[in-house]
Amino acid sequence: MSDTMGRDGQAVLLPEVLGVSPRDDGIELALRIPEDLAYFHGHFDEISVVPGVAQIQWAVGYARSYLGLDWVFSHMEAVKFKELMLPGQGLALRLRYLDGGRKLEFRYFSEQAEYSSGRIYFHGDSV
Repeated sequence: MSDTMGRDGQAVLLPEVLGVSPRDDGIELALRIPEDLAYFHGHFDEISVVPGVAQIQWAVGYARSYLGLDWVFSHMEAVKFKELMLPGQGLALRLRYLDGGRKLEFRYFSEQAEYSSGRIYFHGDSV
């Protein structure tokens, strides 16, 4: 079995969700980055790092799952990757969706650091 495969033989593509906390303006997820995340393979030889594109994909996917978001991706703005996300790391993802502007604000953070943040916009067509 490959070192990027889970126990079920499937590629590990998502962080482990340790907890879900609804908020008035969205949701906050407690996450742990798996040591065997498939995105680590080939993404820097010296150190395993969660790619920014995976962080964006996770934010949109969790918004679809937990906030019922079903609009089509349009564009992003103010996206910043500030600290590296590493294997085994625990962190939180806060999602805030503003339906009027079809805007999803995301922020990955822990008590020690802010890892990334930004805004993702959607247009009127449903997925």
